[in-house]
Amino acid sequence: MTRRLLRVTVALLFAAAAACGDDDPGGPSGPLYREAVVEANPHSLVAAAVRIRASGFDGARIRAIAEGDTLDASPAFAFEGDSVARVPVLGLLPGREYAIEVRLLEGVTEAAVDTVEFASGVLPDWIPSMSASGTGAPGLVALSLADGAVIIDNAGGVRWYRFSPNGNLNSFQAHANGTYTILDAADASARIFRVLDLEGAEVGTLACVGRPTRFHDVQVLPDGTAWLLCDETRTMDLSALGGDPAAQVTGTVVQRRRPDGTLDFEWNAFDHFAITDQPAADRLGPSVNFTHGNAVFLDTDGNLLLSFRSLNEVTKVAVPSGDVLWRLGGLAGGFAFANDPKGRFERQHGVRGAGPSVIQMLDNGDAAPSRMVRYLVNPETGVATMIWSFVDAPDLHTNIGGSTQPVATGGGLVSFGTEGRVVETDAAGNRRWEVLGLEGRYVFRAERIASLYAP
Repeated sequence: MTRRLLRVTVALLFAAAAACGDDDPGGPSGPLYREAVVEANPHSLVAAAVRIRASGFDGARIRAIAEGDTLDASPAFAFEGDSVARVPVLGLLPGREYAIEVRLLEGVTEAAVDTVEFASGVLPDWIPSMSASGTGAPGLVALSLADGAVIIDNAGGVRWYRFSPNGNLNSFQAHANGTYTILDAADASARIFRVLDLEGAEVGTLACVGRPTRFHDVQVLPDGTAWLLCDETRTMDLSALGGDPAAQVTGTVVQRRRPDGTLDFEWNAFDHFAITDQPAADRLGPSVNFTHGNAVFLDTDGNLLLSFRSLNEVTKVAVPSGDVLWRLGGLAGGFAFANDPKGRFERQHGVRGAGPSVIQMLDNGDAAPSRMVRYLVNPETGVATMIWSFVDAPDLHTNIGGSTQPVATGGGLVSFGTEGRVVETDAAGNRRWEVLGLEGRYVFRAERIASLYAP
């Protein structure tokens, strides 16, 4: 069947269906399909968009098909002004010829009305050649690389990317409101997150209110509310402690910023921690990185989990009171460690809740091996029990960077920072899946997402 004949046939089908109802949104002739035009994505050669002109329909979706690669149908996108719908085409593999099926929806009726063609391009040189082994959890994995963000499938195939060179400081995250954030590449000193949509286009910025923003972590909720890490620097006389009489001491501030930009919660580490909570060797010199907050996570109980690398501590903070509920690790921690042969963690990153009273983190460590660990924290007994730990190799050590994330299978995903190792475990902490080809590259963060259309 030719494309023109297919269009006419389906248009008549929809018109007949509409004529059977009392309400005909397309007028006497019923719903009418006109054309579909494919548009290239300015940020990626493995993405596109289809602009669909029609009237009388409720929405449109696409499905891309190539030899050896058939994508699931996209979600439905609404028409603007009952005439144009723009549907992103996401998740293409590089160097393929795709037939993109255009599907229109009217009530409970859905049918393919056209097919447009699109050839995806080759990947840019900054993206390494990757593969994967094992069986990963459902979905895709987003990687924060030095030159930008890359999202891969469970075979290591690149399905999305966004060039954003920023050295080792890129922090790419997917959020529950359907957006991404990445550190501003134009001026890293500004410490502003750029907000990207599903296609990689910049749609806004995100930063602390009245304070410098820390690039390490941000959490955006489904309604657009954002939890941010910020900095405050104070001049302090640390000479009595062997330090500088006019030390510039930087501590972490946590803010909650509403979707309209207003600030309605702020928690300041200076109000709750003492400078002596920091190891003595780290308090010397004219500049002191007091807390080095590097993770913020709104736990299932509505309270905050915070990670402070300079203190070797994870802290739980009540919302909205701001009271410190408990402190785990470091010099001021109130817990004993059970079932942990090391008996502590150091320089940690990627702290996340992994279930009721369970936390997960990358224990970077002062020496090899770095490990992903999971603890059951019991404030009543004052005991943190290690449930499991994962070590990729006994000599692997990343002093900085890295991340962890609980995944749907019950296991965890970890990036070992500067070592370029990204591994997923099962619920018992055993190796289940890993990315190959990143060795020696700094992967600041790895994050599993459900879909390119619903990250």
